Amino acid sequence: MTDSVDFALPFRIEGQNVNGRIVKLNQLASDVLSRHNYPEEVGRLLGEALVLAAMLGTVLKFDGRFILQLQGKGPISMLMGDYAQGGALRGFAQFDQEKLDAALANGDSGLALLGANGHMAFTVDQGADMERYQGIVPLEGENLAQAALEYFHRSEQIATSLRLAAAPMILPGGKTEWRAGGILLQQAANEGGTDSPPDRELRVESDDWQRLTILLQTTEDSELLDSELEAETLAYRLFNEDGVRVFDARPLHFACPCSRDRVKNMLSSLAETDQNEMQEQETIEVRCEFCNELYLFSPSDAFSASGG
Repeated sequence: MTDSVDFALPFRIEGQNVNGRIVKLNQLASDVLSRHNYPEEVGRLLGEALVLAAMLGTVLKFDGRFILQLQGKGPISMLMGDYAQGGALRGFAQFDQEKLDAALANGDSGLALLGANGHMAFTVDQGADMERYQGIVPLEGENLAQAALEYFHRSEQIATSLRLAAAPMILPGGKTEWRAGGILLQQAANEGGTDSPPDRELRVESDDWQRLTILLQTTEDSELLDSELEAETLAYRLFNEDGVRVFDARPLHFACPCSRDRVKNMLSSLAETDQNEMQEQETIEVRCEFCNELYLFSPSDAFSASGG
């Protein structure tokens, strides 16, 4: 186990071809969400997106990034969770407050806030010298967990069960902090190859898989969000009859690689017409969507490296 309060804990069901993962974001959820004054429904969805990004990103076996992106034409237009190898996690949301208020007053919640015909993209970025992999599926279901399961059904053809949760928690003394967590079960790919759909379909129908899925779905939000409940305890509580083997937890932390120099390089790479327009401004303001850091430049400082 790790001393980190934010982590992904891999585990395996003994005697079954099933792997699992529990993610708990105790401090990290607040580190991300408190930087923006997100409405609660937006915060819940983004918190769940961070958990899902951490679940899938910590599986990567190379130096790279895993990016989860939800887009729609509803009150919430975009949600993004970004995981970098080493455990760095960040995310942001874009939304229209007026449209969101109207949708909430109408009783809308969850994925309905992204509107109809939205989509979800999973991107694996292995670096500049490697080709990106991206899978895109329609946003279907009432919540993010259901949409992710649809992705696995369509794109990966790997039997998967999933629970996600995020909520603001009132702590002793009246302070409010965000918590987020989730648990994943997934049948392991065939060791002899990845292209045997009939065998996968048989495993999906198995009584053991159905039983394990039912057990996972009994997980309460409170168990996923309780910082005092150890992940190992939760895994054993659910699957002790089969036996559970836990592995080393992967620590997670909030990190945003933005910096004044990076922003300055970005400004210097803009088209000349855009740079000329900016040089007419008294002050150039650039705010990072992820960490909400505000960078201020004078035109002479912003474009000094490019000779503008």
